[in-house]
Amino acid sequence: MSEIEWIKVSPGTVWLGDNRGGLMHAGNGPRHQVQIDSEFEISSKPITFAQWKSLTGQAAAGENSDLPLNRLTPLMIEAGLIGVENSLRPPSEAEWALADSQGAIIRGEVEVEVLSDRPPRGGYWGAPCDGRPWVPPVRAGGVSDYTAHVTRIWQGSSTLRGATPRGVSRPKMGFRLVRTLDYKGDLKMPQAPRKSELLIRESLFAIFIGIIPSFTWAHFNASPEYISESWLNIAFGGIFFSLMTALLWRPKTPSFRIIEGKMRRY
Repeated sequence: MSEIEWIKVSPGTVWLGDNRGGLMHAGNGPRHQVQIDSEFEISSKPITFAQWKSLTGQAAAGENSDLPLNRLTPLMIEAGLIGVENSLRPPSEAEWALADSQGAIIRGEVEVEVLSDRPPRGGYWGAPCDGRPWVPPVRAGGVSDYTAHVTRIWQGSSTLRGATPRGVSRPKMGFRLVRTLDYKGDLKMPQAPRKSELLIRESLFAIFIGIIPSFTWAHFNASPEYISESWLNIAFGGIFFSLMTALLWRPKTPSFRIIEGKMRRY
């Protein structure tokens, strides 16, 4: 069956990102709200070989079956959809999440789903907050940076955020399509966290969970001569310990929500 089943997705808000403070979670932060103001449609399942041929007039790998199309790289998907009616494309991360929250995502026979987003960094600083795909600007000659696409990786009935290179195909990787209106506006996340707050936070942690405990241990377990001669090593040892703890844990980071048309911390 080559006809695509389109499911309407109502306007709404969705939360993306992670507010856990450890450095191991920094690539998925900060947590922020995205608001999509227009209705759009998404394919209920990943696109099949037959549906692709019906849309583009070209059979991928010579196949015309109802199996999920899993032979194309993200770059090939983008190129193949040029000129197709209704400006079809894979969904943005926000569109996919909103559709999922409204029950429009039915798992198909794929393990990885390609999205349109190609962010310049691992986190969400500078990301659009109106639902549009996060894509890099095109440079002279039609070339753009940032060659990894965001993906959703299925694990049972839930998914995780992942990434795949723009020029690589995978056996279990497919994609959905959306029919959507052009986005207007320019609502985005701030470009970077406040460095002064980060510096103050890490300085306090270095003092209270690194340096002070190190000198306390030395006071009870080392001679005064050792402390006076090696105080710098003791201090650096405490700082190093503090930095190691930052990999696993720090307090939750601020989230951002849309208030009066702007992104506000709360």
